[in-house]
Amino acid sequence: MRYPPYPMNYLAHFHLADRVDSDLTGNYLGDFVRGRDLDDWPAAVESGIRLHRRIDAFTDRHPAVQQAVRLLSPDRRRVAGIVVDVAFDHFLSRHWQRFDDRLLPEFTRQVYCSLAARASLMPESARRRFEGMRRDDWLVSYRELAVISQVLDAIAARMSRRTALYGAGEEVIRHYAELEGCFLDFYPQLLEWVRQDAVGREA
Repeated sequence: MRYPPYPMNYLAHFHLADRVDSDLTGNYLGDFVRGRDLDDWPAAVESGIRLHRRIDAFTDRHPAVQQAVRLLSPDRRRVAGIVVDVAFDHFLSRHWQRFDDRLLPEFTRQVYCSLAARASLMPESARRRFEGMRRDDWLVSYRELAVISQVLDAIAARMSRRTALYGAGEEVIRHYAELEGCFLDFYPQLLEWVRQDAVGREA
């Protein structure tokens, strides 16, 4: 299985976008599109990109996420956000039925179909990554703990220089219960925040 070169919390972004009927392609492209000028994108895609950015901002400043970061060794603090992103997608997949009535493979098939229909809108790098995601079913694979270490090492291998990310999966295993607790504290609050954010923008 091949893995993406950058941090992933795609499952969470897709789930959150789906809960408020936000454009999945736009939410996916939030990791690929830079800058504030989004006028060239269709309105729905632009809205999805902006939601992705708001979710990232809320996540970064949330106390439960900051607590999760502090669980990691000091020499891994610079890459802690990557580790927490990957770990939290793992916990979401493991606890999926707490947050959604659909089976996870059913949901991911819907996501892949939606993205495939809009693939022509994606930059080449985003399209290649989506093709790998769909081919190897990354969104479901994160359920397996063994995959987490492989993913983190694969991300580290694609960085421009050696980083403390190598071997970080061992810390996820070591602090598994504490990280899981941080996720279970955080994610319901994130779901509610996204719901309120959507309601506020409709008002």
